[in-house]
Amino acid sequence: MAKAAPAEMTARRLHPTAKKILAAAGRILTERGYRGLTLQAIAAESDVNKAGVWYYYGGKEQLVLALLEEVAVTESHHFGARPPTDATLDERIDLIVGSAQQVRERVERFAAFYELLPEASRDVELREHLMTYYQGWYAWAGEVLTPQGMDGGTRARRSATLGQFASILLDGVFMQMVVAAPEFDLEAALENARRALTHLLAGQASDRREAGSAR
Repeated sequence: MAKAAPAEMTARRLHPTAKKILAAAGRILTERGYRGLTLQAIAAESDVNKAGVWYYYGGKEQLVLALLEEVAVTESHHFGARPPTDATLDERIDLIVGSAQQVRERVERFAAFYELLPEASRDVELREHLMTYYQGWYAWAGEVLTPQGMDGGTRARRSATLGQFASILLDGVFMQMVVAAPEFDLEAALENARRALTHLLAGQASDRREAGSAR
């Protein structure tokens, strides 16, 4: 039997049985890791036989990709939100960084996502999907943080750089929480992330003013 095409799989995910399978896979991935995510385990956890798992997702590989989409896109409640056009710098940064409670909730929702990251070095298709997700996040974060009033080329370059830098900061924070690093101070880490972004953006604004005065 051929694997389900992505469009077919997306449509089937709306079926209650498909949702049961996906939820079961997420629980297994979070509790037992990637190696524990077998078709037999998924069938037992979801109370759906292996043929049913195969029917909806075409095997473990396609199920993992569907789970990645579910965790990284559907479960990310703030991803893609846009600030008001008159939002202050602090408000834009807060949208990206979030509060300590928001970060705790994100890490809990994304537990399965972080279990998949080590597998990306061994699975080309999974790595490509992760890269697509991160590129989307870079673009969103960069758009939120990049000041208005730049020419198109400069804004695009600045946006890409800011999005990547924000990702580096926040992924570091999230990973510390995932591994439960001893004595990790979440509040202090988030405040330092805000300060780093504020310093970077304020410095860039100063550079633009100086460049404009020099003309």
